[in-house]
Amino acid sequence: MLKEKEINMGTSQENSMTFNILVKEEDNFYVAHCLELDIVATGKTPDDAKREIVALVCAQVDYAFSNDNIENLYHPAPKEVWEEFFKCKEHSEQRYKLERTFNKAKGYFLPSSIIANTCQVNNYCRA
Repeated sequence: MLKEKEINMGTSQENSMTFNILVKEEDNFYVAHCLELDIVATGKTPDDAKREIVALVCAQVDYAFSNDNIENLYHPAPKEVWEEFFKCKEHSEQRYKLERTFNKAKGYFLPSSIIANTCQVNNYCRA
């Protein structure tokens, strides 16, 4: 299972994968969209939505590696979503440890962590 605890980025030579995540409010809940995988998760708060999307990304990565199916992992989000992400001014990065949940007995390579590069869009009215 995913340990949602942020791990120390330090200077260690870990194998990691980076994923861009856009979080925004829509109709009184928050949507987190992973741009490289084109998957979404929702939550009552931005943190809830981010926690859910990180869990989904970790599951997707683990499943792809455990089934030797890396070529089908990436499905980019539509161009408009990427544009919205790159217009965002403030990004934060967190590293999450990956753990095997699929085919635990099988000896397959799995990156040690994912890096979530997140931008939260603020939908405030401005005059």
